[in-house]
Amino acid sequence: MSSKRSAIAVLVVACAALVCAGVALGADASTKVTIQAQQGGFFGYVHTKSSAAERCEANRKVILYKQTGSSQRPRQDIKIGSDIAQPNGPDSQWFVNTNKSGKFYAKAPAKTGCLAGFSPTVHSQ
Repeated sequence: MSSKRSAIAVLVVACAALVCAGVALGADASTKVTIQAQQGGFFGYVHTKSSAAERCEANRKVILYKQTGSSQRPRQDIKIGSDIAQPNGPDSQWFVNTNKSGKFYAKAPAKTGCLAGFSPTVHSQ
């Protein structure tokens, strides 16, 4: 009987360890998005400071918005375009063409294991 109890105890401890590891791995990585205006559009980078960088940077969708009010509101602001960030140096780069002027920002929507990220608002003329 005691060997059966020992086996059950080992099994319970192993399952608890797997659950804890799953919770730790499930923590979403923060995402930083940069933006710069250039002639013909905007570009920037997606960056993550964690071991999730490969998952959270490369092939990440980035949406460019024209800000219509005093703060960023993606549900109300005007979507200008989007791009899929591609590896370029230590981060992944995105680019969206536009000839519009005003206030703009970029958003990398959340995806599994990665939090959404927003750039600061920049002005373009």
